[in-house]
Amino acid sequence: MTRAALDPAFHLMPKDQVSRVFDQQDCDIDHEFLGFTSIYLALASIIPVHWTVVDLGCAFAPQALIFKDHARYVGVDMNTKERFSAPNTQHHSMPISAFLAKHLAEFDQNTTFAICSYVPAWSDDNVGLARSSFKNVFTYYPAGTQKPFRPSRPVDGSSGKRG
Repeated sequence: MTRAALDPAFHLMPKDQVSRVFDQQDCDIDHEFLGFTSIYLALASIIPVHWTVVDLGCAFAPQALIFKDHARYVGVDMNTKERFSAPNTQHHSMPISAFLAKHLAEFDQNTTFAICSYVPAWSDDNVGLARSSFKNVFTYYPAGTQKPFRPSRPVDGSSGKRG
């Protein structure tokens, strides 16, 4: 397997955590897919490092290592036993609605950035809760029919002009 085939954030994962998380029962991520990390890599480049990142629906939390240089990374999800973590990581195992009811007041709205990406609305409108709870928030859940990716510029190095 080539390094290019790996998820773009895989190189951030400590080997002992890779084994601990990937080897658990019912783990549905691996070295090729850690969970939409391209979005988290982009967000990490624009969120100030002195801010707290609250990740609502963090799942196995490989993104905790993407935000390892931020003031704090808080991951929230249910029913995930083993998760990735960095020294600044705090995990909460509870529904998003319960977390917000219990902990929202603990966060400075001016220096906290919430993320709610690819989180389905099973029993609560998690995206709506994120949007209404945080001043600085990124929410995303794809809908509709997926169309093939078409780059805006050629990816093979050619000029893209036809002869």
